[in-house]
Amino acid sequence: MWPFRKKSRVAPEEPPPEITIDPFLGDPDARRLSMHLGNRDWPAARSIIMNPDPALQGYYVGIASSKSGLMEWIDDAVSADPDPTLPLLVKGLGAINWAWDARGSGTASTVTEEGWKLFRQRLVVSENCLDEVLSRDPRNVRALAGLITLAKARSKGLAEIQRCFDAVIAVEPADERAHGRMLQAVCGKWYGSSEMMFRFARERAAAHPGTNLGGLIAEAHIEEWLSRKREDEYLEQREVRDELVAAAENSIWHPAYRRTPYTPHVWNAFAMAFCLGDHHAEAERCFALIGDDLVTRDPWYYHGKAGRSFLKLRDYTRYHLAKG
Repeated sequence: MWPFRKKSRVAPEEPPPEITIDPFLGDPDARRLSMHLGNRDWPAARSIIMNPDPALQGYYVGIASSKSGLMEWIDDAVSADPDPTLPLLVKGLGAINWAWDARGSGTASTVTEEGWKLFRQRLVVSENCLDEVLSRDPRNVRALAGLITLAKARSKGLAEIQRCFDAVIAVEPADERAHGRMLQAVCGKWYGSSEMMFRFARERAAAHPGTNLGGLIAEAHIEEWLSRKREDEYLEQREVRDELVAAAENSIWHPAYRRTPYTPHVWNAFAMAFCLGDHHAEAERCFALIGDDLVTRDPWYYHGKAGRSFLKLRDYTRYHLAKG
């Protein structure tokens, strides 16, 4: 059965097999980085993170900071590194994940007093590290973007999050991760509304053609779909389809577009938005780019197991294209 009401009428009898999502998206250096971090080999990890491409460097910092067990040993790397700016950055970002581990994934009412205490203490660790990084390198985009996440974790409100976002784009106007975090902040489930979310997405995408920021439009429509209890009829609207096509043409289909480590996430967002709206030809263009190797967990996990949801929706698209 398809996991969507209207699609259950045409489901094949055999469910599709499950696909394994590669967290490294086929990047052998990312896989080696994770291995070195697991072995607590900071010099080897550092050599991969310090890629001359700033986009790859930021991507590898993200992998390092989310590595399980990082906080057990990263202080040794900070002490041993002749220039501790990088390990401090990784520690500062990792401490935010560490704080959420203490809080847990449940609602606020399920967090124990000790959990809240650890949560706050670990966010202070993050703040101190990121402040130290910025004292050494005031234009460090990853540290500046980390302050957006930190402000959100501390429930500082939209004004503070906006201030942190403005600091990022003053250095890197089209930074993808900072824009994604800001989009979440201005959506209705956080500090904003549908109107604020779409205004932000449209303004930022229009300001930076040929970049991944067009993907903000797809993400905004998925957020709106979620807020409407996942009614596919919303995404089927002609005006929604037209805006998604225009956003893709201004982004991943733009002649000046250049792929970045974040590109697969944008492809997957557009693929899901097009597919749920029954825009099959446009969805297939995205599915063809993704293949089997560049599937991301987000946004497919909104339907349960991400790999299975991806395959079901891709099969749904191709079933209808074959029907003509």
